[in-house]
Amino acid sequence: MKTKLRFLCFGILLSSILFSENVALAAEKTRMVATTSTLASMVRELAGDWADIHYIASPSQNIHFIQPTPKDVLKVKKANVFVHQGLDLEAWRDPLLVASGNSLFLSQGSHSIDASKGVPLIEIPASLSRVQGDIHAYGNPHYAIDPENAKIMMGTIADGLSRIFPESASEFAKKSELWISRLDQKIKDWNARMAPFRGFPIVTYHRSWPYFANRFGLVIVGELEPKPGIPPTPQHLSELMKTMKEKNVKLVIKEVFNESSSAEKVAKVTGARVVTLNQDVDEDKETADYIAMIEHNIQLIEKALKT
Repeated sequence: MKTKLRFLCFGILLSSILFSENVALAAEKTRMVATTSTLASMVRELAGDWADIHYIASPSQNIHFIQPTPKDVLKVKKANVFVHQGLDLEAWRDPLLVASGNSLFLSQGSHSIDASKGVPLIEIPASLSRVQGDIHAYGNPHYAIDPENAKIMMGTIADGLSRIFPESASEFAKKSELWISRLDQKIKDWNARMAPFRGFPIVTYHRSWPYFANRFGLVIVGELEPKPGIPPTPQHLSELMKTMKEKNVKLVIKEVFNESSSAEKVAKVTGARVVTLNQDVDEDKETADYIAMIEHNIQLIEKALKT
């Protein structure tokens, strides 16, 4: 009986020690904040379990209109690393950083990583005017949906983490190279599967798909929005449906956060199909990482255009 009691006491003591160590390890994790779930997934590929990674923008919401919460402000305040998509995609980014007061990130601080660095941008406006709708001063900021750009992003994030944590630079470089190698293999597969659809005309809801369309040879002939950020109007939809019939458009792409009635209306009149593609990781259970997200989108397009 005394032996059993001793073993029981030892077991309780050991459990307490292990629990305390686990708590200590959790407390030692490096806090990192990313603006999007896609960036968070890339950081996770590099940093692994030693980082506590939080992202701000819900993948089911329009990133232009995110409203960070007090919890988000606190996360940024306590973080050691901040990763963002740069440009003017996240209009709420600077106010969030100011509210956090974290000097590591303010004014592009030393621990801030801009994932847009090195990405070849398109649609850079020659002039700026609100008459043109919600245009972006530095070019189209929805670059992450192109897997070739994702390779650049991963390299930039790895370089940024190496600058901040030089003792782990070789590990970040190795993980980055392995991820890019995996993505390269998938890009070959996606290109082969999308080859039959090169030159196909499509319509999108918002002008967030040019990088993706250019990569896989799809031709955007119009958007449901008459101008970026302006809701569809009956007159514009009527003109768009005429164009769709003339060009034999069979695919309408929309985002999960945009209303469906306008897309369904033009599809019904023209005979096109509507697909809701993912722009960010974790929009649904099939898209837990970047490669899975692009694979999911390719599958939906294949299904829509093959039938």
